[in-house]
Amino acid sequence: MTAMKQDERMQAIVARVERHMPVEPIALDPELSSADSFLKILRVKCYNWRTPQLDKFNALRFTVNFPSLDALTMIFYPRPALDAPIFLCFMLLTNRKTVFHLNAYTPFEEPDYQADWIAPLSETLERYPPFDVRDRYPDWMSRYRRDCTLYGLFMKDRLDDLNALIFDYLDIYLPKLAAAEDVTDPERLARIRTFHENFRTDIRTRDKAQGMMSKFIGKERARRIFYEATT
Repeated sequence: MTAMKQDERMQAIVARVERHMPVEPIALDPELSSADSFLKILRVKCYNWRTPQLDKFNALRFTVNFPSLDALTMIFYPRPALDAPIFLCFMLLTNRKTVFHLNAYTPFEEPDYQADWIAPLSETLERYPPFDVRDRYPDWMSRYRRDCTLYGLFMKDRLDDLNALIFDYLDIYLPKLAAAEDVTDPERLARIRTFHENFRTDIRTRDKAQGMMSKFIGKERARRIFYEATT
């Protein structure tokens, strides 16, 4: 079977969202939507969409010619009036290996909340053959780790399973998101908003990809991508 290309994966994920809710593209400054380095050693493309349930979901694509790197990051930000988790999938392909990250970031740790949102995902993960995880989980991400989290370095022979896991998770997450109702409790709403703000701050200030991009496309342009497109 031919492996799915990253752009095909991105398009398939958007199509999965469209099964459950209408999707509207969000226009980006051309300086951010396509940002190539000199001689196109690094090529960056950014995409943003919204739905009635999502303030934004986005895709960040970047490729490097040498060494060969091909990355896709997609993050789903529910409206802060919903208590749905933020959802992230990341896949970085090299010639021989895959760096992979799949997670649901929950604003609440109560057992009932975890049983509702996280347990179905972790049960799905357990149905796959065990993943031999070469774990390099960054310290700053540890507080976001849940039973459904998968992060690590994998050989290419698990690529099909990793790809399938993304869509299995989305098939659980998206229907629940589409059915989610607005939270009315002020204290709970405040906790959700604070969680979203902290998560965005972490992505903006701690994700190493921004520093790598800065070397190729400039610090200010890379900063704008992370502040305006990916968060």
